[in-house]
Amino acid sequence: MVDKHKVHQWLQETSFRELMLSVDFLITGYIFYHYISQLASASPEQLASIEWLSSLLLQIIIYSIVLMVVSYILLALISDDELSQPMDVREKQINLVGYKYAAIILQVGVVFAMVQYNIDAQGFTLMPQYVPHLPLHILLVAFLLAELAYYGVQLYKGRTGEIYE
Repeated sequence: MVDKHKVHQWLQETSFRELMLSVDFLITGYIFYHYISQLASASPEQLASIEWLSSLLLQIIIYSIVLMVVSYILLALISDDELSQPMDVREKQINLVGYKYAAIILQVGVVFAMVQYNIDAQGFTLMPQYVPHLPLHILLVAFLLAELAYYGVQLYKGRTGEIYE
């Protein structure tokens, strides 16, 4: 009974946009965990197989779409028409700060993927074990980390109010 009261109190104290960001952050974290765990448990034959990689990427895309749509629908049902309200100036600034960090992570990931692609094309190996399709994995990890940073920075900045720091 006490836990139910605490959850209800937390939901009352939390803004709808913060709740949406939290759900999106958790969903993206789950997708990132699923992707990394699939890569870690894959055999070398699976890592080299384009069919296995395609099915993994399809799983990631389907999970992303389904979980985001379901969470959006559930959040729309419990909101008091807050989805149709425009963001205020503070929320827009926090959103831009989140984009800034996400863009930095994506840019670094793209550069790393291009460098790795060139290393592969030249036939050099920097790692003791060759990982096929490594530039694609780098890009996907960079994308997922950028999404986590985007949501996480917005949650942090919205909670602390440190927008310009």
